[in-house]
Amino acid sequence: MPTSTRAALHLTNDPIISKSQNESLARMVRNVHEKCFKAGETIYRAHADADMLYLIESGTVELVTPEGKRVTMDGTRFGEEAATDVPCYLSDAVAATDVVAFAVPRTSLIGLNQYNPGHKAEFYFSLLANFGGEEVRRASTAQSERQVPKGREGIEAFGWLLAILVPLGIMLLTEQWGVGREVRTFLAIFSAAIVMWVFELVDEFIPGLFAVLMILALGLAPPKVVLGGFASDGFFMAMSILGLGTVVVYSGLSFRCLLWLLRYLPGTNVGHNFGLLFTGYLINPVIPSINARTVMMAPFLIDMVETVKFHLRGKAATRLAISAFTGATLFSATFLTSRSINFVIYGMLSPQEQQHFSWIYWLFSTSIAAVAMLLLYLLAVKLMFGSAEKPQLSKQQVDVQMQLLGNIKQREWAAIAGIVLFTIGIVTTSIHNIQPPWMGMAILYGLLLFGFLSRSEFKEKTDWPGLVYLGTLIGVIGTFNYLGLDKLLTAELAVLGEVLRTSFGLFVALLFGVIFVMRLAFPNTATIAICATIFMPIASQAGVNPWVIGFILLLLGDIWVFPYQCPHYQQFQELVREKRIYDEGAFLKFNMLMNVVRLAGVYAAIPFWAALGLL
Repeated sequence: MPTSTRAALHLTNDPIISKSQNESLARMVRNVHEKCFKAGETIYRAHADADMLYLIESGTVELVTPEGKRVTMDGTRFGEEAATDVPCYLSDAVAATDVVAFAVPRTSLIGLNQYNPGHKAEFYFSLLANFGGEEVRRASTAQSERQVPKGREGIEAFGWLLAILVPLGIMLLTEQWGVGREVRTFLAIFSAAIVMWVFELVDEFIPGLFAVLMILALGLAPPKVVLGGFASDGFFMAMSILGLGTVVVYSGLSFRCLLWLLRYLPGTNVGHNFGLLFTGYLINPVIPSINARTVMMAPFLIDMVETVKFHLRGKAATRLAISAFTGATLFSATFLTSRSINFVIYGMLSPQEQQHFSWIYWLFSTSIAAVAMLLLYLLAVKLMFGSAEKPQLSKQQVDVQMQLLGNIKQREWAAIAGIVLFTIGIVTTSIHNIQPPWMGMAILYGLLLFGFLSRSEFKEKTDWPGLVYLGTLIGVIGTFNYLGLDKLLTAELAVLGEVLRTSFGLFVALLFGVIFVMRLAFPNTATIAICATIFMPIASQAGVNPWVIGFILLLLGDIWVFPYQCPHYQQFQELVREKRIYDEGAFLKFNMLMNVVRLAGVYAAIPFWAALGLL
């Protein structure tokens, strides 16, 4: 019997793992490896990192704790520490006889527990049965007592000091400018929020919440302005897309599509790279989070590299990694629904402009930039990573995963129906005059009503912090405009407005430079929000549609050179670190080239925007 089939059999026979969703089993099986141990061989030591759970196929294993307690495991499993929050093994594991076992990595078990929350408790009970409560408690406590990384305490202290001093300084300096108390107070509050973002002192959504609370408490603007973000079209569109995206992911539909792609791709380098790139592109509009998309693409990349047997860190494997990452990230500005910050830009447009820039028209307006970036990307990747290494694709493992998934289920059909209805509804907006946010809400209501999106999933899987961030940021920007700061900035930066009106190409170059410098210290979303607050009002006064500036900020705001600047790259890097799939140096060099490709995409779209009357 093939190894992958035997591994699948053991997963489906395990008393705990067998209770998992079929998609979880299909995801796991590709990372399960057969291990053989001779009698007397030590499999792992107590206090070593708990990185594997073992399912015994044959033989006997003896667990020996540091206190001398012995537990014999025969035909079951051991190493449950890897499936819990316990960081290290509680005992030695020694093969009492020749042993054949299947090793399941901790990373796969984290995904298993994420999709099946009750499993972790059952693995804990298994540990308690073997070792008793005191040992497990001590190990869990050690895991929870994590220290702040070295040097981080000093950075945080300095950040909090600035969060106090910068607003005080602004209050003193602006007194000489002759502006009103409300404006001065707002600028002080906004500066404190910016410092929190720059130094990452708290979670991303908290500074906006702080700003909204202070604005309301001090009466700087009416509640309907400050809280307007929570009643905006963008907020409800984001919430509905997040709900639909949850069903797409957790029903198994997205993973099934990935497996279909792998099964039917042409067995060539071009076929596999196009498949990964195109898959990442397709999930942009329905998975409204770059982090979620990179999480989805990383295991598929690992599976593909291992299946086609590319050399690790070789040109072909690195090219595949770039294709997976680029598909999930490069086109995030081209779809309105691809991430929360897009809705912030959408919310900053006037009601007339929001109605104009529907989902379809947003995509249409970005099409030339997207095509230009795609062509330049394909050229760059061909020149840098052209490789003669031939893939050696075996479909057997994919077939096993498809068997574990089984037939298409009702939830998957519901997800397909939601996507189709949403797409048709957007295309036919001019006929029925129902705006996309309310179509999205109707689909979300249907998913909740018929149980395809459960209460617990809606509560736990929806990115509520992201929605709070979206609502508060729109409210802060609304207050900014209510206090007349947009007009004040336009007057003070009249020179920039003149450059924008007379030489848009030069303005784009200057904006690229500003963003590049800001991104050395500011997170991408903070950079986009701050620049949008400054430059979109100037665009309106200069006769340029503010959407153009908003899109350019979304596109260029994601430029980065060093890994610390890009959280979703760090996440992607961490997910594939154990396998060491790609050459990181080559990856980073290529990314620097992609920064230029983004800028080139903007310049390529300028004549098109002029033809549309946006410039």
